[in-house]
Amino acid sequence: MSSKIKVYRAGEVLLEAECEQGGSVLEFLSSRDIFLDAPCGGRGRCGKCKVRLSPDGEEVKACQTPVTGDDMEIYIPGEMTMKIAGQDAEHSASPTAPTAAPQGAYGVAIEAYGVAIDVGTTTVVAHLTRLSDGKRVATSSGVNAQRPYGADVISRIEYSSAHGHETLSRLIQTQINGLVADNCKKSGVPQENVKYIVIAGNTIMQHLAAGYSPAGMGTVPFEPVSLFGEELPPWEALPAASDAKIYFAPCVSSYVGGDITAGMLTCDFEHDAGPTVFIDIGTNGEISMKLGERYLCCATAAGPAFEGAEITCGMAAVPGAVSHVKWGRELELTILGDGAAAAGICGSGLLDALALLLNTGAVDETGRILDPDEIDHPISAHIGTDEQGKNAFYLSRENNVYLSAADVRKLQLAKAAIAGGIQTLLRTAEVGEDDVKSFILAGGFGSFLDRDSAARIGLFPKAFLPVTRSMGNTAGEGAAIALLSEAARETLGRMRARCEYIELSSSLIFNEQFVEQMMFE
Repeated sequence: MSSKIKVYRAGEVLLEAECEQGGSVLEFLSSRDIFLDAPCGGRGRCGKCKVRLSPDGEEVKACQTPVTGDDMEIYIPGEMTMKIAGQDAEHSASPTAPTAAPQGAYGVAIEAYGVAIDVGTTTVVAHLTRLSDGKRVATSSGVNAQRPYGADVISRIEYSSAHGHETLSRLIQTQINGLVADNCKKSGVPQENVKYIVIAGNTIMQHLAAGYSPAGMGTVPFEPVSLFGEELPPWEALPAASDAKIYFAPCVSSYVGGDITAGMLTCDFEHDAGPTVFIDIGTNGEISMKLGERYLCCATAAGPAFEGAEITCGMAAVPGAVSHVKWGRELELTILGDGAAAAGICGSGLLDALALLLNTGAVDETGRILDPDEIDHPISAHIGTDEQGKNAFYLSRENNVYLSAADVRKLQLAKAAIAGGIQTLLRTAEVGEDDVKSFILAGGFGSFLDRDSAARIGLFPKAFLPVTRSMGNTAGEGAAIALLSEAARETLGRMRARCEYIELSSSLIFNEQFVEQMMFE
């Protein structure tokens, strides 16, 4: 039995369609390329995919609401516009822009264009670049279209294992097509002049972009289909020259991907004696360390907490998100969006909030939110209880935005995973915290977090603070370098060949450090 469905956004009809009975509203919307934020992958846990079934009706979870045989009206929130690292990097030269026309992949000087693409789990950024001089002529970006299938790579592996990878591959390839076409439209560059594309992402994202199944990376022995570092022909409908090639950055393992090798290229690890620690903090914390000729790498399952997913009032870095928290004479919030009211908390705001609770004594070393009468600080006025009767830190009572005791525990687990990974590399290399000469924060989250807050909660050692640098979208920049230089692509291959991967799940050092790093100072 089919029903007629009307989908509304901002009071306007977005879609009218017929749909057979069965499946959820989230599945219906996703099948029509209308994407809601669903960090838990439609399991009903996060409560982020809220819609209304009438203009003034109560919100319901789209993933738990079935498409019935009756006609339906679905009212969805506005499009997610996320603050994305690297999205404003237009009209600049690549870090290694050549001064003369390159010989390029075709062996002759060409007046052509290429696209460097960072395919992140959360966001995707594409830079259109002139190959003759490295001039970046346009940049387009967006929230990863796979996000309704889960905020983290494990959710997407699980979906691919259960349903096949074709849907997720179609989504990311279609999104890349749109970003490349948008860049060409904005710059006036004919699509047939796009000759070369470089993609950097974690191993799972690169698999899905290449049309490979990531299912083998979800179970022991965690086998990928490919570790890349090679050119592949373009997929169908890619807006590029018919003879264009796609180069995927080399991956080290199933969980240390091309985004990390590209990031190390950006930071010129080949000419860095170290000790240097590099980390891309996301749902999967990927860490590498350069020490002389050695490259040590590991990956920690930090989960999506730092990106606001599966946190009670957590949200992406979109308008309404509390991005920074501090105490002056009273509680002071920085909220994304011009004049927007607090609607939730994004990753950088979560770090600040937890650091503030620790600094004021409102959270103890075990991670417990104290009762108001136990706290000798005016912040006690912001401690209340949540719907479960547990203590919570209210950033905005008016808008019911708070950090719960369960949220603190999730952040505690995530920080212990990251800190434990860093300590495992240091101890494996027999390097002390004070010996590290440079600590590099990469990726979107690394660009926006307050490093003092991060060190205060123990995400990384306080000894790293004097040598900490936020480098932004190093994966996208590394892809841009590789786009312009065959020598750079060879360097990526050499670095990958010298990487020593440490499997944390079987590391006695990590197991010990994870437990130790759970505590707060």
